[in-house]
Amino acid sequence: MNNIIKAIMGSDNFIITSHYSPDGDNLGSSIGLYYGLKKLNKKVIFVLDDTLPKNLSFLYEDIKIYKSEEIDIDDYILISLDCGDKDRLCCSEEIKKNCKMLINIDHHKSNDNYGDLNYVDFEASSTCEIIYDLLNNIDKKIIDKKIGNCLYTGLITDTGNFMYSNTNSSSFIMASNLLKLEIDKENIIKNLYQNNPLNYVKILGDTLNTLEVIEEKIATIDLTCEMFKKNAISFNDADGFVNYARDIKGVEVGILFKQKESNLVKVSLRSKSYVDVSEIARKFGGGGHIKASGCTIKNSLENVKEMVIKEVLEHV
Repeated sequence: MNNIIKAIMGSDNFIITSHYSPDGDNLGSSIGLYYGLKKLNKKVIFVLDDTLPKNLSFLYEDIKIYKSEEIDIDDYILISLDCGDKDRLCCSEEIKKNCKMLINIDHHKSNDNYGDLNYVDFEASSTCEIIYDLLNNIDKKIIDKKIGNCLYTGLITDTGNFMYSNTNSSSFIMASNLLKLEIDKENIIKNLYQNNPLNYVKILGDTLNTLEVIEEKIATIDLTCEMFKKNAISFNDADGFVNYARDIKGVEVGILFKQKESNLVKVSLRSKSYVDVSEIARKFGGGGHIKASGCTIKNSLENVKEMVIKEVLEHV
């Protein structure tokens, strides 16, 4: 971490990016660091070439998030957050290629240390927890209420409100310290969990109607292109559905097959006790955590389901 702090303090221009299909830890860590660098009087641009989920708009409504083609900056450091694979960075190849340094900050087990500088902590609950430590190591006065809102969002979404196995004592210490800043906890909870639009609930119903339980240990659900069109909801606004499959009594692995295009399927894998789903995801070019991983496969929904279920059956 010290080398990253030296690089940050010795430079003026930064681009921050993260992975495709942005989630709470993605945006929380990215925007939290964005505000932190701004307080250090750095020039910083946040680039994300994807659709942003509406339930997280409270995080980004006060800043401009750029697309790669919109920016023109020289002599910059590129900071990658919460992304285990350089190919999944949600910015152009030109931005990756032209940076003077790539800093990789992450907590995914599958991260292959692709940066010029890397800080990858598999034990951290979230990338937000790493950014919390990073900013405190630079200056304990940097983290204010606005940054705290971002970091708390990533902390609770990646720990499942402190239910998941990645929750540790440092997670609770971080939460306690952020609450002392009088962050907008109630507003965060309302936006994340109590403000779903009607079409979200309807597409969830359509998804659960596809439920299949295989050998009592695997549960699968599907989200198809037709469902997105029927319910007028975007790909990134239908998130978190895989947990409904995992949470069935007796099921060890829950799988969501989320069709982005006719021959492109995002697969989300969640396990409950003993299956390392990151090993399964890596078989298909993905990765993640032991109990929460994913991959994207170019093939028909039917073929993807057949391949993935066959692999999961070998692990349960």
